[in-house]
Amino acid sequence: MKNLITIALTAGMAVCGVQAQEADTSRIWNLQECMRYAIENSPQAIRQQLTNANLKASYHEAILQHLPSLSGSTSVSAGFGRNVDPGTNTYTTVNTLSNSYNLSAGITVFNGLQLINNTRAGKISKLRGEEQQKQVEDNISLETMQAYYDFAYTLGTQTLAREQVDASRDNLRQGRRMMALGLKGAADVAQLEATLAADEYNLIKTENNMRTCELKLKEVMNYPPDAKLKIDTAWRYAIPEMDTTDASEIVDVALATLPDTRMSMMDVRLAKLDLSTAKASLFPSLSASAGVGTSYYKNLKEDATAFSKQFKDNLSKSVSASLSIPIFGGWSRQTNIVRKRNDLRSSEQAHIETQRQIAVEVEQAVLDLNGAFAERKQAEKQVQSQSMAYKVALRKYEEGLLSALDLQTTANQLLDAKAKLLNAEMTWQAKRKQVDYYKGIPLLSE
Repeated sequence: MKNLITIALTAGMAVCGVQAQEADTSRIWNLQECMRYAIENSPQAIRQQLTNANLKASYHEAILQHLPSLSGSTSVSAGFGRNVDPGTNTYTTVNTLSNSYNLSAGITVFNGLQLINNTRAGKISKLRGEEQQKQVEDNISLETMQAYYDFAYTLGTQTLAREQVDASRDNLRQGRRMMALGLKGAADVAQLEATLAADEYNLIKTENNMRTCELKLKEVMNYPPDAKLKIDTAWRYAIPEMDTTDASEIVDVALATLPDTRMSMMDVRLAKLDLSTAKASLFPSLSASAGVGTSYYKNLKEDATAFSKQFKDNLSKSVSASLSIPIFGGWSRQTNIVRKRNDLRSSEQAHIETQRQIAVEVEQAVLDLNGAFAERKQAEKQVQSQSMAYKVALRKYEEGLLSALDLQTTANQLLDAKAKLLNAEMTWQAKRKQVDYYKGIPLLSE
C-alpha cells in the first residue's frame, strides 16, 4: 500500500512538473516583462541595492552622532602579597579585594559645523544612491530593449526568408510542370532550382542570426541560456504623425528628470559640503563631558565596611570642558582646503559636461526618431510598389514573357523592401521609446 501511494505521488509530481514546464515554455514575453525580469535578476542592480542600504545606514549613523556618547565600566581586582592599599594608598602585604563602577557621558558642543555637514552629506549620498539605482535600472532596460528589438527583427527576417523559400518551391514546381508541357526549357528550371538553393541558404543564415540575437537577449536578461524564450512580435506602437515636440522642451525635461544630471548635481553639493568641512578644521572645537563613579574595598582578613555604605561614601562626580584650538599643523589643513576647492570646481565642470552630453543625446534622438518615421513611410510605399511589380512579373513568367532570372531579381527586390520596412519599424519603435524616456515617461511602467 505504501509503495502504491509513493508511486502515485511521484507520478502526480511528474505530471505537475511537465505541466509547469509546458506553461513556462509556452509563455510569450512582451518588452515590459523582459525589462522587469532583467532588472530583478541583474547582479549589478542587486549590488547597487546593497550599496544603498549601506548609504542609508551611514546617514542614520551621522544623525546619531549629534547625540551625547554614554559609556559605563566596572572592574574587580584582588591583591596578594605586596600591593597598594586602596583605603590608605600605602603599600601593604595583606590580601585585598576591590571593585569600581564608572559612568561617563560626553558631547561635542561645537566643531565648526562638521557634524551638521556630515549629516547633510549622508542624506545627499543616500539620495544619490537612489538616483544611481534608477540609472542602473534604466541602463538595463535600454540594453534589454535594444536586444529585444534586435531579436524581433531577426524573427521577422526569418519569417520573410521562409516565405521566400515557400514561394521559390512553388515556382519550381510550376516550372517543372510547364517544362513537362513544353512551355519551359531545362535552363529555366535549373535557374529556379538555383534560386531555391540560394533562398534556403539565406534562410539558414537568418536562423543562425536569430539564435545569436536570442542568446544576446537571454544574456542581457540573465535568463537561462538553455531555456526557451518566446517574445511578443505582434505588439506595435500605434503609428502617429511625425513628432512635432520642440527638442528644447524635451531637453529641459531630460535635464530635470534623468538620473545622470541629478547625480552630477548632487556631486556638486557633496563637493561644497566637503569644502565646508575642510574649512571647519580651522575653527576651535569645544566638547563637554561628565562622569560619576564609586568603588568598594575589602581586606580579606578583616571585616569591611558594608558595600552599600562604601558605594555611597566613595561616590565621585566630575564635569569637564575641553577647548581645542588649531594653531599649526604643517599646513595640512590649508592644503586640504585647496584640494577640496579644486574638487568642487572639477565636479561643477563634470555637471556642465553631463548637461551638454544629454542635450546632444536628446537632439540626436529626436532627429533619429523623425528620420526613422520618414524611412518607415517610404519603406512602406516601396513594399507596396515592389509587391505589385512581383505580381506582374509572376504573371508574365507564367505566360512565358519573362525569364526565371528576371523573376528572381524581382523577388529579391521585394524581399529586400520587406526587410527594410521591418528594420525601419523596429528602429522607429526603439527611437520612440527612447524619446519618451527623455520626456520623463518611465521605460518600465508600473
